[in-house]
Amino acid sequence: MRNVFAYIATASVVSVSAPVSAESSELKLFQRLSVFHEQLLSSEDKRTNPKGLAETIRRAKESSGEERVKYAKAQTFAELLEKAGARQEQEFLYSELCSSLKDVAPKFKLYSFVCPVTGKFWISVSETIRNPYLVDARNIGKLLS
Repeated sequence: MRNVFAYIATASVVSVSAPVSAESSELKLFQRLSVFHEQLLSSEDKRTNPKGLAETIRRAKESSGEERVKYAKAQTFAELLEKAGARQEQEFLYSELCSSLKDVAPKFKLYSFVCPVTGKFWISVSETIRNPYLVDARNIGKLLS
């Protein structure tokens, strides 16, 4: 009987997860943004799937003290993005989301861009310009950071 209790006690200690660090939550957020950026690039005029983005931002906001206000603003845009019905609405909300996070992106060696034609923002993992807003001109954009 003692072995059963020892096993249960050990299992409960092992199954307790460590708290997620702020950087880990933030990194997951930017990884999710990168996935959404790729979806925008590949789907051209179709609506894309932003599901889970608002929850990822919420976790980053909870674990980050210094960027909390930026994440709160970004979360609002992500929640609206998840409910957006049209591609144009998604592009606008994604741009606003990236605009609110563009100052945090360099912390994770990410790059912020703005489209000179539309004035919309995006965040990318590379310095290569891959504009998600102009289907016929993917290489047009200005590097911000």
